Amino acid sequence: MEDAKDKRIRELEIENAALKAYIVKLEARIVELERRLGLNSSNSSKPPSSDGLAKKLNRYEKKRESRMKKEVHYCRD
Repeated sequence: MEDAKDKRIRELEIENAALKAYIVKLEARIVELERRLGLNSSNSSKPPSSDGLAKKLNRYEKKRESRMKKEVHYCRD
């Protein structure tokens, strides 16, 4: 009876090790995909036409957007 339990434990340990290795592989893939997601024409060799149709904010619009977010945050409290 004990032999069957020991065998099952070994099988589960092997499966656990394989799953851990798979998780490491998937985490590395996520890191790479997140890195690629952040690329655009200003920080890669991609052409500007690949950036999509979203308008880029200039520095004044960015500051205004930041202020608006802060104001919304204060209103919630």
